[in-house]
Amino acid sequence: MFGNRQLLAAAVLVVIAAACGSGGATSSQTAGPISAPSSASAPATAVPSSEVEGATGSSGVPATGTGAAIGGLVAKGGDYCGLLGAGDFTAAGTAGTAATVENFDDSGNYFCIYADDSGATGGVEFDARVGDPGPTYQQITAGAGIVAPDATADLPGVDKAGTVLDGPGGMAGIAVCEGQLCFEIDAPTTPGVRDRLLALARLVVQRSIGLTS
Repeated sequence: MFGNRQLLAAAVLVVIAAACGSGGATSSQTAGPISAPSSASAPATAVPSSEVEGATGSSGVPATGTGAAIGGLVAKGGDYCGLLGAGDFTAAGTAGTAATVENFDDSGNYFCIYADDSGATGGVEFDARVGDPGPTYQQITAGAGIVAPDATADLPGVDKAGTVLDGPGGMAGIAVCEGQLCFEIDAPTTPGVRDRLLALARLVVQRSIGLTS
């Protein structure tokens, strides 16, 4: 859980409310490059945050025949929210997800929300950053209440991985660092959530080729 998550979530709600009040007007922006192309693309859903300079948003790429967005390989400097999609959460057993609402800042933090306001309120969220892993991992674990890298052995090849199953707001989460890539996945605390978080983390690790160094 990156430190400014709740400010971002609040800003997203303000923008959505403003859009509804103006008669449904919408805007779109183009997401960063995804190195694995798809035969079908969904329109971008731009939800900029007034709290983060240069923030923008986009939806994922739909899986053929399912209507649900799935993730894929992402080039360094690209749209890291593209590593996971709502379809990945559904396949792992986390229901109720929708098209990704994205925010990112000039520091390279990507905040990707799939249900509710944020992971901190019991929603579904994926955050990622490529950079110095030391302070990033500390920031994630401090915000999520992760006290030990208890999942490192469950994800061969990663440097650190820790979980929390009873975090604030009914949140369960996993934080992972592999090389320069650090990410966090949050979902509601329900039976079997640790296994689901590990399955999603494995997907991110598999898709992060080229992001870890």
